[in-house]
Amino acid sequence: MGPRLRALVETHLINDILHYGVQKQNLKFDWSESCIEGHDTTYLDGQLENFSGISVFDDNDEPIADGWMEFIHRGQFFIAYWDFLTIWDKDKIIFEKKGPNVPKHILMQIPDDLKTEIEKRNG
Repeated sequence: MGPRLRALVETHLINDILHYGVQKQNLKFDWSESCIEGHDTTYLDGQLENFSGISVFDDNDEPIADGWMEFIHRGQFFIAYWDFLTIWDKDKIIFEKKGPNVPKHILMQIPDDLKTEIEKRNG
């Protein structure tokens, strides 16, 4: 993953995490424990695969979240979002997204011609 693609993915993941109640600023990503989990694509300046084991920390290096990153890429449309997300407050879990599905706030951003396919996948 090149620097432009990584910056875009992290921006999307930060925007997504706001929908789950995280309101901290200056979040930092740790990809060091991440693992490739499935499909891939080429976009901007690199190759991207969905990853598990992504951690997010605040500016005091306190853990904020960890989970899997998923994405949708068709033609010029690209969006990344969280799957299997856990949000932390100190050592206490305050939210868990346990299933692999496209959240409603992400579905609203998907072009209409892709929504039917995505909604079928959601079940």
